[in-house]
Amino acid sequence: MKYFAKPLHKQVCGKQCFVVVNVVVVAANLCLGLVVNMAFLSSPSPSPLTTSLAAPDNLTTLMGSGGTVPAAYGLSDASGNFTSHAFVWAGRAWQETTGAAQVCLATHASTQHLHWIATHARRWSGPISVAVYVAGREYVIAAGMVSYLRQCVDGVEARVSFHLVHPRGHPPESTRSLPPVVTCGEAEEVNRIMVAAVGLTPQRYPRYPQNLLRNMAWRACHTPHVFNVDVDMIPVPAMYPRLSDFLASRVVCGRCAFVVPVYEVSSKVSEPPRDKMALLRLLLSGKARRFHLKVYQKNQGNSHLEHWEVERLSMFTQSQPFSVLFNISTYEEFWEPVLILPRGSPPFDERFIGYGFTRSSQVYELHVRGFHFGVLDEAFLTHLGFQTTATYTSTRFVPD
Repeated sequence: MKYFAKPLHKQVCGKQCFVVVNVVVVAANLCLGLVVNMAFLSSPSPSPLTTSLAAPDNLTTLMGSGGTVPAAYGLSDASGNFTSHAFVWAGRAWQETTGAAQVCLATHASTQHLHWIATHARRWSGPISVAVYVAGREYVIAAGMVSYLRQCVDGVEARVSFHLVHPRGHPPESTRSLPPVVTCGEAEEVNRIMVAAVGLTPQRYPRYPQNLLRNMAWRACHTPHVFNVDVDMIPVPAMYPRLSDFLASRVVCGRCAFVVPVYEVSSKVSEPPRDKMALLRLLLSGKARRFHLKVYQKNQGNSHLEHWEVERLSMFTQSQPFSVLFNISTYEEFWEPVLILPRGSPPFDERFIGYGFTRSSQVYELHVRGFHFGVLDEAFLTHLGFQTTATYTSTRFVPD
C-alpha cells in the first residue's frame, strides 16, 4: 500500500496558489518600502549643517563652564600679532535685527571704555557691533561688563554683538577669579570698579590696533551700510530711524560716502546735545567746538563745517529723514571724516597700529577710487571733553 503524501501546494491549489503567494509577498515588500521611505522623508537625518548648528560650539561650552575663549580657535591678522574671535557674545536677535536694517553702527573699545556702550544703546535703536580689545586677564573685565550691560541696559542683549581681539602674546586668561558682583548702577562707575578689581595686563609696548578692530566690527554687520565710529563718539538721538529712512529712500550707491560731523562738547555740559539747534547754541557759547580743532585741524578741515553750522527750517521737523546738505568735491591730505559707507567699500588699513593715519589712509583710498562725499544735515556725533595737546594720549605711535 502506498502511503506517501503529495506535495502540499499540489494538494491545495497547484501552480495558481504559488503565483498568488508571490504576488502577496511582492505587494507586502512594496508597502513596507513605502512606509520606510515616508518615515525617512518626514524625519530627515541630520546633515553636516544641521548637526553643526545643533551641537554646542566651543566658545559657548568653555565660557559656560567658567573657561575662557580658546586662543587656538581664533583668526590671526595679517601681521600675525593679533588674534580675533567673532560673536563671542552675539545679540539674541542679531539675525532679525540686521536682516531688516539699512545700517549698522560699528565701534571698538578697550575694556576700560566699555561703559560707553550703554550710551550708544540708549541713543542708537538699531544693531550695534562692538570689537573689544583684551589682553590676558582683561577678558574677565570684558565678560563682566557684557553681563552688566545685558542685564541693566535695555536693548543690549537683543541687538548688540561683541567680538574680541587680543595680542598674540597675551591670550585671554582664566575667569576663575570673577569680577565683583555689582548692581545696575551708573555704567562708568561699574566699569571703573571692575577695572580696579581685576587690573589691566601690563604690556611692554601697549599697541591698540584701531583699524583691525574697526574692520572686525564692520565685517560682523551684514547690512547695506555701516556707520563706523569711535566708542566715545555719541550719536544724536533718533539718528537710527532718520538715517534708515534716508538710506531706504535712495538707490544704493556703491561709491557714496556720507559725512557725519563730529564736535567736542565741554565736560561741564551735563548731557550731549539732543539736536542741531542745541549744538549750535553750545557753539555760540563756547561750550562746543569742532572735533580736534586745537589738536589737529586737518581732521575735519575738508568737511567745511562752516557751511553746516547754519540754521534751517528743517531743524524743526526732527521726524523727517536726513538729507545731504552739500557735497564735497575737493580733497585735502590727512582728512579724517567719520563716514557712513556702503557694503563693499575699502576697509581700514590694518598696518596702522595705535594712532595716526588710521582713518585718513582709508579716506585717501576712497578719494582715489572716485567716491562721492556728501555731508548730512542735522546728523552729528559728540565727543565729551575738549581735547588739547596736554591731554592727548602718549601712545600715538608704535615703538620700532
